[in-house]
Amino acid sequence: MPLKILHTADLHVGMTFNNRNYPEAVRRSLVEARYGVLERLVELANTEQCRLLIIAGDLFHRSNMAAEAVARVIKILSRFAGCVALLPGNHDYYDPYGSIWKELRVGAFDSLILLDKPRPFPLHDYGIDAVLYPAPCDRKHSAENRLGWIRDSERPAGRWQIGVAHGAVQGVSPDFNDQYFPMTEAELAGLKLHHWCLGHTHARYPDRDEAGSHPFFYSGTPEPDGFDCRHGGYVWIVELDEGGACRCRSVETGRYRFQELEKSVSSAADLAALQEELAPGGDKLLLKLKLSGTLPEADFQSRGVWFKQLGEALVYLEKDDSELAVELTPALIAQKFPATSFPYRLLARLAARDDREALQLAYRLIGEVTK
Repeated sequence: MPLKILHTADLHVGMTFNNRNYPEAVRRSLVEARYGVLERLVELANTEQCRLLIIAGDLFHRSNMAAEAVARVIKILSRFAGCVALLPGNHDYYDPYGSIWKELRVGAFDSLILLDKPRPFPLHDYGIDAVLYPAPCDRKHSAENRLGWIRDSERPAGRWQIGVAHGAVQGVSPDFNDQYFPMTEAELAGLKLHHWCLGHTHARYPDRDEAGSHPFFYSGTPEPDGFDCRHGGYVWIVELDEGGACRCRSVETGRYRFQELEKSVSSAADLAALQEELAPGGDKLLLKLKLSGTLPEADFQSRGVWFKQLGEALVYLEKDDSELAVELTPALIAQKFPATSFPYRLLARLAARDDREALQLAYRLIGEVTK
């Protein structure tokens, strides 16, 4: 009988989302989404009939949390029908005196395993013929990983030998200063385990929907948490056969999507088309929008109405129209400047040449000089 695992990491329960000027209702929704996705993961793991749910670090955003928040997480996890294995990451690193790990021990249910020690964790008592080999984080930053003990350890018998670690793999996860428990692919492969479940990188790796045996897997965050997270949130459903061969399937799990978009427009029709393009799923979309190009004067002056309508259709809109300008027609130039003036002669000449870039630059400079 194969072993089926749901592998996740980096939920960051407890993020406050005070890093941007979110409206309070949006901020609260993003905070609540971390709990919501955990509920969906447990439901997914039960539906998939997984026997093991591995959280490879950073379930929590920090090592000290309110007791009520930890209790809520424990209650959600307790609904999983199998065994939950929880690794300390670099945000919720293991501190024997930290509130998280105290509360987790107090409230732990029978099938919750805290992978807080560098030692093998056999799962035979839970009806699973497997052994977990964790590399728990004991601080936020470290130039050394916590894999060394595995190399020289006694390995208890078990059909499946599974590693669980949190940190940056060279060439995959950015770590320019070697401060996130750096690892290498060769190092992980050299430990000769059947499978590695990793956390820390918020994007999945390998970045594909299905994968076979691979030296290691990052699940990515299951719920996007910012504009540097450009995917829908993922987990891996891992199936290990009797011989340890692996088949993995990625499942999208996030509610919200963060998107950055740059768009050049030249008419009200372009604005309408853009709004129609963004409408599907708008109730889940947080958007940073940068508009450039030119609009007829009436459309340019009423762009605030369009932004207001778009913002009401989305969860959150952050706009930049600093590179959007009025379309300068001969009629508009004549309306704004006397025919004998230098600005008129210059702009009319550029308009006649159809040199739109130079025309807009000249108009902008004239506006700055005459303020």
